[in-house]
Amino acid sequence: MDIASPVAAVRWARVVAVGVSCGFAFGGYVGIVDAEPGGKPAAFALLTVLLLLHLRNCIRWSDDVRVRGWWWTLGVQAALTAAGMVWYANTWYGNSGFLAAAFLLLIRRRWVAWGGFAAVIAAQFAAALPVRPTVAEAAYLAIGHTAFVGIALYGVARLADLVSDMRRTRDGLAMAEVSRERLVFAQQLNERVGVSLQRVIRDGDAGEPPAVRRRLDVARAALNETRSVAHGYGREHLAGAPVADDLTSTAVAVLGAATICLMIVPVEVRRFLQVDMSAAETAVFFAALVTFVLLFLRACAPSGRPVWTLVIVVPALGPLFVFDLALWHVVYFLPGVVLVVVRGWARWVAAVPLICLDPLLLIWNAQLGDPTALGMAYEVVWSGERTLVVCGLVRMGELAVRVKEARAELARAAVARERLRFATDLHDLLGLGLSVVVLKSELALRLLDRDPDRARVELSEGLAAARRALSDMEAVVAGRGEIALAAEAESTRAALSAAGIEVSGSVQQVPLPSEIDALLATVLREGVTNVLRHSEADRCELVVEVVAQSVRLRLVNDGVPGRAAAFGLGLKNLARRVREQGGTLTAGKDGDSFRLAAEVPLQPALIGRDADRVDAVPGVQLHDGR
Repeated sequence: MDIASPVAAVRWARVVAVGVSCGFAFGGYVGIVDAEPGGKPAAFALLTVLLLLHLRNCIRWSDDVRVRGWWWTLGVQAALTAAGMVWYANTWYGNSGFLAAAFLLLIRRRWVAWGGFAAVIAAQFAAALPVRPTVAEAAYLAIGHTAFVGIALYGVARLADLVSDMRRTRDGLAMAEVSRERLVFAQQLNERVGVSLQRVIRDGDAGEPPAVRRRLDVARAALNETRSVAHGYGREHLAGAPVADDLTSTAVAVLGAATICLMIVPVEVRRFLQVDMSAAETAVFFAALVTFVLLFLRACAPSGRPVWTLVIVVPALGPLFVFDLALWHVVYFLPGVVLVVVRGWARWVAAVPLICLDPLLLIWNAQLGDPTALGMAYEVVWSGERTLVVCGLVRMGELAVRVKEARAELARAAVARERLRFATDLHDLLGLGLSVVVLKSELALRLLDRDPDRARVELSEGLAAARRALSDMEAVVAGRGEIALAAEAESTRAALSAAGIEVSGSVQQVPLPSEIDALLATVLREGVTNVLRHSEADRCELVVEVVAQSVRLRLVNDGVPGRAAAFGLGLKNLARRVREQGGTLTAGKDGDSFRLAAEVPLQPALIGRDADRVDAVPGVQLHDGR
């Protein structure tokens, strides 16, 4: 099955969870057949009910949603498990793991869930003491069976939920990254531009030449800083902030490691305690066991499973020169490693014989285990279910890493979009306002000696423009930097008239969608900013009209220098935004004039895409633009 996509991986995890659950239940059925002299139908029925309750409550078919009535079915499951511990103490130890897993999967409070898990383990230990010869044997049943089954079932079910959680919360992470980025931008903008604007406002209407010159210098510096921040911030390299989900990834890794250790170590330690060994044999046994477990964990690491980890066959087979297979049989755990390390069809060629090792050994008269058909089936299922546990944990661990990386990339993309918005709004909203402040200050400085009253008017209007610019700066940071076309047209006439430029043309008053209205207002603001910055205009024509099903804006000015300025960030951003609305933007020299024109459909039924789902040819034609 292809589990490259998160959705497929979640489905795979649920299939694994069902398969592992049924495998553990099969072991319980075999135990009932082998050990219970009477009452088999009742034991079968009891285990079947437990399995069905587990599948109902714990294998969630919608993301992390507990089924209705889970609390009372958990109570029923606890009562039936307790009855099995009492009535079938010799064989019930693995079946108790279903209840242990249910506590972890159904109870939200972690300390309560793990407390319930520990209580099941303790209860199983107490139930095993009267029927087992030693405390070590009772501990083995509680840890090697109940705890392992509980952790394994929890793992294969919960890992799918963790993947779903990460997929579901990726947008929240991206927004958190954007919020952090916004705070950084706000601080930077305030330090580099806001302080200058506040100084302009603080000077107020002071009309002395030194104060006016100071204001002019500060306004020019603020305008330069605005351009610097707008150009630099949108292009700044994104290093990729670390994603704050390390705990989830760590939980996945710890859960996998705990499951593997519970699967291998208790079985082998139990066999060690059943025989007498010399000091040298003990050293060989535990050295081989530690090496085997460490290599197993490395082979199953989601960060990569190099082929060299197949050297695990050395500690798996080497000790057989010292111990017989009945004592040292970690080879039964090798199928899981083979399936996750080996690639292609070779993995199945190697893994299937290892899963069926007991029947093969029986053919070779090795005389291991139960030679009956049921006994052989049990051994195959025992090995297969553990192989499935390993594969499921490894695959989910891999997906957790991939989804984490995808979330980081989504966060970086969201930050990139926010940076572009910052840069665009900063250039579009603050550019003209600061240009007006500079213009008014320059004009006031020239008028101080000739016409003090007119100079005070210009200073007052410059002060108002500075306040608007400060408000615009706050709007940029807050993400609400929108302007209206009608108001912008009035501001345009005032700014151009103040610069001694004759304004002609008409603005047709027509209700526009807010997005189109703000877009055309931004086009107009950018065009006027360029007129003031790059031309020596005496006349400027502004026309806004509705033509057919489109609204058209045209701004034409004279006084264009012989060599037009290079095409800048402002028009690039506007061209992109107009194109996204299904419109066209043209900018360039037209004889001795410069013409900026934008046309946007009023009812763009298919914005950016035709009915045949073929993208429209971009409608931006940029000539000797600015």
